[in-house]
Amino acid sequence: MDEPITEEEIIRVVQSMQNGKCPGIDGYTVEFYKKFINKLAPLLLDMFQDSFDNASLPQTLTQASIFLILKKGKDALQCGSYRPISLLNVDYKMLAKLLATRMESWLPSIISPDQTGFIKDRHAFSNIRRALNVIYSPPTQDGPEVILSMDAEKAFDRVEWGYLFYTLEKFYFPQNFISWIRLLYSAPKASVRTNNLNSVYFPLQRSTRQGCPLSPLLFAVAIEPLAEALRSNNHITGIFRHNREQKLSLYADDLLIYVSNLPTSIPTILSILDSFSSISGYKLNLSKSELFPLNSAAAKYSLHTLPFKVVHDKFKYLGVSITDKFENLFKCNFCPLITSIKKDLARWSLLPLSLAARINTIKMNTLPKLSYLFQTLPIFIPKLFFRKLDTLILEFIWNKRPPRLRKSLLQQTKSLGGMALPHMQFYYWAANLRALQFWISYNSFHSPPEWLHLEAASCYPFSLYANLYTPLDHKAPTTIKNTVVKSSVKIWKQFRRHFNFQNLSLSCPLISNHLFFPSTLDKGFNIWDRAGIKTLHDLYVEGTFVSFQYLVEKFSIHKNNFFRYLQVRSFASSVNPQFPSAPEPTALDTFLKPLPIFKKMISQLYNLISSVQVTCLSNLKVQWEKDLGVLLTEDEWQQILYRIHSSSFCAKHGMIQCKLFHRVYWTKARLNKIYPDTDPLCDRCHRDTASLIHMFWLCPSLFKFWTEIFSTLSEVFGMQLDPNPVTAIFGVLPSALLMSKHHSDFVAFVTLLARRLILLKWKLSAPPMYSEWIRDVLRYSTLERIRCTLNDSLSKFKKSWQPFFTFMDNLSLVAIPE
Repeated sequence: MDEPITEEEIIRVVQSMQNGKCPGIDGYTVEFYKKFINKLAPLLLDMFQDSFDNASLPQTLTQASIFLILKKGKDALQCGSYRPISLLNVDYKMLAKLLATRMESWLPSIISPDQTGFIKDRHAFSNIRRALNVIYSPPTQDGPEVILSMDAEKAFDRVEWGYLFYTLEKFYFPQNFISWIRLLYSAPKASVRTNNLNSVYFPLQRSTRQGCPLSPLLFAVAIEPLAEALRSNNHITGIFRHNREQKLSLYADDLLIYVSNLPTSIPTILSILDSFSSISGYKLNLSKSELFPLNSAAAKYSLHTLPFKVVHDKFKYLGVSITDKFENLFKCNFCPLITSIKKDLARWSLLPLSLAARINTIKMNTLPKLSYLFQTLPIFIPKLFFRKLDTLILEFIWNKRPPRLRKSLLQQTKSLGGMALPHMQFYYWAANLRALQFWISYNSFHSPPEWLHLEAASCYPFSLYANLYTPLDHKAPTTIKNTVVKSSVKIWKQFRRHFNFQNLSLSCPLISNHLFFPSTLDKGFNIWDRAGIKTLHDLYVEGTFVSFQYLVEKFSIHKNNFFRYLQVRSFASSVNPQFPSAPEPTALDTFLKPLPIFKKMISQLYNLISSVQVTCLSNLKVQWEKDLGVLLTEDEWQQILYRIHSSSFCAKHGMIQCKLFHRVYWTKARLNKIYPDTDPLCDRCHRDTASLIHMFWLCPSLFKFWTEIFSTLSEVFGMQLDPNPVTAIFGVLPSALLMSKHHSDFVAFVTLLARRLILLKWKLSAPPMYSEWIRDVLRYSTLERIRCTLNDSLSKFKKSWQPFFTFMDNLSLVAIPE
């Protein structure tokens, strides 16, 4: 943390910064710095070092421009109705992010696990799950118990700098590092932009700077002394669950305090908060802070004498309604959300959106709202809810018209020919399976989250994750009194039933397993665990159950363990019909393996779940082979799938190819089968039946169109490319034709433009013209150049398009009639 800044470090920081963010007042964007970072890094390093040596930043790095955004439903004439958004220059944020990167790896060792906001490898759902475990677990004492949800007034804006730097020193941050922080806060100033006019710059005297990557980390340090004061004070009594005392949890400034022994605890809490406020700037709004009684004793207590707003049925915490009864969680969270989603979808339905845009709307607006509740609330949701939700979504996607594609095909990944429409129930399972991954990895955590301790203790003497191996027709062990654990197991069984995961996995633990009762009574099995015999899998070698002699030699198990061996063998034979052979691995084993705990775990689990249930496309492959008159190899079929969404970056173009691949387009031959009075003949040639392959390839009127296109491509790349239906319809080149990726991408794109022209003239008697295709290619070449320029990939554009431009330079204008 105290090392000098290097050019390499600056380059790494810039490359890690997110594109598309609004620049500061100097106008230089992240993309600009990324483009020229190799040239700018030495200059930036010199500037940072000079600023450090002189304890003063350049003027532009101290300036911020504040924009005011009106809060939803607020009076536009009131100043407090606006949310200030502060824009900082990228070079300032670069230095701040560099320091934040150094700082974030250190914070987990000094910030208590009670704080989960913006700390590496900690999660917001941990706080909510911890609260649920406290509220819905049976109390261990008769006295009143309450939860205080504290409301802080603009907590980030009120941090006093003197207190902040003093706290950094007391946490033994290196002096050089503190000097860097002092540099960033040496003389900051801001101006307010209103009606395109900037006010005069005014100095800032306190607060962590909005928009600064360091701010949330500095705030975590600033509020930690308060957390420690509350945590360590013996006059404050927390709430005991499963012999563990719960006192508080934090997500940045969102403070939740678990309190019992109210006559002593509450005055002490208020005194500590008052003292902390006087030195740090932290200020509570007690009238908005909520007190939630947990038991009848608390409800009978004189709560009206306390300076808090008393709520009996529910309170809001981190965007989730926490209710007095577990069964009310669904009603108070999901029902209002579904009502809101219905209103949103009804409003968005009025917009002229394409199918692809509607699917993206579901991904960007509906899914995140549902996903957050799926992650934070481990409540069992029946399949009927998801069927109703799917009905809402499909009505919006198809604009209340009859669906043209099955839901399962839309939900396929794009690599498998789908549109990646979110499968909401799969996301629900993935979110809850993430919590179960914590169960599986419980013994490997250096510092498990508190909710995990509570759930593990509630299952004693059984192992927490042994519950995952309970047969589907068995009930959870009666010793489990934890409602959250019971609900999680119920969700897990719902997931297993859906995919018919009946067999027991070999990853089943041997000790503290309610299915293998001797392991809960005989502590001698702990010796096996320490020796490395932890699961049933450890007892199979080369697919066969091992002998006792093997265990003695391999794991140094004493010979007096033979009876335990017989017990284990009896258990293994009872759960494995193929005993003594090992059962075949199943997809269930994948979900019972520890996965790395990282931000995208839900996406990883969702992809694993989706891979178990893949819609078969073999019938579609047979149909296309029949139409094309060729047998498609597996490589060719995979290329066809790949080209559906990779031929063009345009979502509408991807939709065109997706519909064609799935044979969605209405032809006259198809209409004739539904409406016999419809003429099945092609409107262009008036001779053959207008089947799908006819409309795109076999129609005689298209012969000249495709011949000229393939002739052009042959001239462009200097190789013979004979007309063939696989390239014409799917943009996939013959396997025998060797062409670079850039050029094959070009072929896929321009043939897609040809198919688009055919669709534009679908009901006309005149076929598309070669000249129209040339104009389309030239028009889209301009758009492609702009896109590649914005993405800083102009060289890629030139490699793909230069042969075509060379061809056009040599082409006589007479060859392209008007």
